[in-house]
Amino acid sequence: MANETIDIGDLIRFFSNQKKRFLTAILALLGLGLVVILLTRNHYSSNLKFIAQSSSSSNNLMRQLGGLSGLNLGGMNGGQEIGSISPQLYQEIIYSYPFLWKLSQKTIELDGKNQKLGLFVEENRRPSIPSLIKKYTIGLPNVLFGEDPPPLDLETELQDSLIFLRRELVPMFNEYRKIITLTNDAKTGTITLEVETLSPEVSAQVAVFVFELLSEYVIEYKTEKAIQNLNFIQERYEEAQEKFYQTQNNLSVFRDRNQNLSFSSARAQEERLQAEYNLASNLYNNLAVQLDQAKIKVQEDIPQLTIINPPVVSYQVSKPNIPLILALSVFLGLLLGFVRVLVAYFKIQFDKSS
Repeated sequence: MANETIDIGDLIRFFSNQKKRFLTAILALLGLGLVVILLTRNHYSSNLKFIAQSSSSSNNLMRQLGGLSGLNLGGMNGGQEIGSISPQLYQEIIYSYPFLWKLSQKTIELDGKNQKLGLFVEENRRPSIPSLIKKYTIGLPNVLFGEDPPPLDLETELQDSLIFLRRELVPMFNEYRKIITLTNDAKTGTITLEVETLSPEVSAQVAVFVFELLSEYVIEYKTEKAIQNLNFIQERYEEAQEKFYQTQNNLSVFRDRNQNLSFSSARAQEERLQAEYNLASNLYNNLAVQLDQAKIKVQEDIPQLTIINPPVVSYQVSKPNIPLILALSVFLGLLLGFVRVLVAYFKIQFDKSS
């Protein structure tokens, strides 16, 4: 057999006579595809497209403000954007447990009734095959004789550090990874948020919730340092203001009481009070300018997540993709039929030579 060559014409004739093998293979794969279609629940997706932009620089305004006071306020952060967050990290944010915990507490409206999103996701979550095998083998006694697990508690407020201790929430959190996807288009700078659930109304609502929470997280992350600086300067400003008012009052009271006195000791005390007043006045004015600068910096650091394509309620089924499944079934059927006929041909040739 090793020294023999394959007759292409004979192989083609053999293939043309094996239509039944191809047909049975195609029908078998089509049947499998139909089973997949029937067992797959209808899903509906909703898309939200947005762009992430940093607020326009306010350095010019800071320079103008500094010019009024003789201070240089244009380079507060040295010309570098500190604490910036990349859009590529947005997906890590929406998959984090603290984010998903807050998302689960959102209330959705379905069929005229309100329900916590987390309960909806948990009730419609399809267990994985390994978990089903474990449940009906090792855990079968608990299924038959055990009590039903309590519903998820989504009302209790939890700190971020305590969420990781709630093991019963992990399957629900993992389910979010299946229904929420975030893709970034580097060419256009747009970010697409897609939500796919069993309800078209819920998909649109969840897309809005995710965007709103993501905006809050990004704004909090970007402005945290600027707000801390603003609070610090605000405290120093109030202290300087109190000290300025006190020295101003002391100087005016002394002058009112000593208008007609010309003693050297009185003049010395007046000069001392005047120096304290000037020092307090300069500190107060400088901190007032820095306070305005810090307020501007907070506004400057607020990122802008702008929606360019809002989510809509779409009743078009996104899953199962029937045309794709049928086309893939036919292709795999043809491939399987080809392999079967090829194996049969070589088996016949081997039998003839032996």
